[in-house]
Amino acid sequence: MSQNLTHPEPVLTGARQTMLAWSKVIESYEEVPEIYRPFLNPILAASDHFPHIVLAPPLDKFLRKTNQKLICDSPDAIHILERSGSQVLKKSYPYQSVVMIEVGIILLNSWISVYGPTSEGQADHSTIEFNTTGERHYSVFLKKIRPDPEENGESSLKAERDKFDHLSGPNFKFMNYARSSLLTGETVLQTVLQPEIRQAAWKIFGWTFYRTVSLAHLAILTDKELILIRDDERAKELRGSRHGGVWQYIPLSSIRAVSVAETDNGLLELSIGLSSGDALKKTFAAASKPELEQLRNKLQDRIGK
Repeated sequence: MSQNLTHPEPVLTGARQTMLAWSKVIESYEEVPEIYRPFLNPILAASDHFPHIVLAPPLDKFLRKTNQKLICDSPDAIHILERSGSQVLKKSYPYQSVVMIEVGIILLNSWISVYGPTSEGQADHSTIEFNTTGERHYSVFLKKIRPDPEENGESSLKAERDKFDHLSGPNFKFMNYARSSLLTGETVLQTVLQPEIRQAAWKIFGWTFYRTVSLAHLAILTDKELILIRDDERAKELRGSRHGGVWQYIPLSSIRAVSVAETDNGLLELSIGLSSGDALKKTFAAASKPELEQLRNKLQDRIGK
């Protein structure tokens, strides 16, 4: 057995290994990995400048590993190229046709999921997972999907954000999340907060054990969209609160049906049917029935149902 002592393999430090998990902005054609170039060439040929491109490296997750992805902006669509071995799968979603966008941030784990018809007209969705350190690189795509008007609307935006002040007591975190989710020009029509729901599961020797039926979540109806914010079960609870959250932004034009129904365990279920065929279901306590029925009626008025 021979050993190469002249050119030993480089040893990656912990810092270097960490940096390899960071998303990277591609600033020139020379930086584009060869495998993606045939798919990017038509997009680049149609543009008079080099577009915003982000390379999301593969990440080691529990019991799985994500695939490397390259995300490219164009005037009308977001293009998501996913590498699987020697193959590349390309999906393009026109910005104006996006049915829902989901953003999750839990410590260093973040993701963006895009739902809607592809450029070929087929309902689909794609998820981009990345280290939270690269969150800023994806803002270009999010702003295209949820454009914030370039207007002097700071005073009106502040007034709308102040409508969330009543949440500071029951859930200060969600109050801040709600304030930061609002866009300039939006009008808040209603909010419904649901704290975590726990129910008795079984009793042993006088001890009652509970199970979590639903984590805390918040529904915000504006004149333009429905915003759903929730805790995530992957975030550990610390001092009664979970770090991070998940945001779902749904244009009202994407909603096809809304209903409220009682469940077998005495709770309420809000169902939202989307134009993509996807359905969202949110669990609420029975005491929220008046608020939920009001939310359902306002949504039905907005979508013409």
